[in-house]
Amino acid sequence: MTRRALAVCLLSAACPKPQTVAGPVPEAAALYEQATKAHALPQTLSCDARAFVEAPENGGRYSLHVSVARPRSIRLEALTPLGDPAAVLVADQGRFALLDLRNNVFYRGPATPQNLSRLVPTPLADDELVSLVTGAIPTVPDVRPSAARREGEGYLLVLVAPGVVQEVSLGGDLRVLKVRRTTEGGSLLWEVSLDEHDDRSGAQVPRLLHLDAPPIRTKVDLKLRGIVTGKPPPAGAFLLGPPQGMQIEEVR
Repeated sequence: MTRRALAVCLLSAACPKPQTVAGPVPEAAALYEQATKAHALPQTLSCDARAFVEAPENGGRYSLHVSVARPRSIRLEALTPLGDPAAVLVADQGRFALLDLRNNVFYRGPATPQNLSRLVPTPLADDELVSLVTGAIPTVPDVRPSAARREGEGYLLVLVAPGVVQEVSLGGDLRVLKVRRTTEGGSLLWEVSLDEHDDRSGAQVPRLLHLDAPPIRTKVDLKLRGIVTGKPPPAGAFLLGPPQGMQIEEVR
């Protein structure tokens, strides 16, 4: 074997490519179960992030520190250009709090998509946001696998639930590449593309996410870096109380 051929072999061995699943397409329920098991991890994730937001409100560029824990715990710290906290958002067990140091206001209430959007606007619920950041399929209440077919080297899995249809594009190794949610009539609610997956930890975590939500005229590009998985966040990471003397606003 020549030196060049040996170098190519070594390089190929060090950088394995995602495997393509051969054979017939699994039945939809079986494929959904396989994909769900493939993304059982990570249970926790923390990273730094840059968010680029186009939206009627709260648009702009954000430097963030992100911590999440399944199924629906979130901590987002928005940082100033000097790295100091500008706002801190926490969601846990269906409750939400936002410490807005820019305006000296503390918001609290249910963890609805509207309240979560008070920092970085998206139409996503807390569990949907956690699922997508960790590379998993977002859950839908009363979901039912409806169809599965080949799409390129992977699969397209169709899930239906009351009022919505969710199409999930999967790679040959079952990594989630795109999630598209529509109404039953086919109108797009939102679509998220996931790219540059980091699978060094054994999980398939995206480092790039792009969200497009036409009904609310919102687009978000999220770039993750310094990803740490499987390490529980510090105690109290998902707890947030109002500082003494700060204005408190209850929101619905």
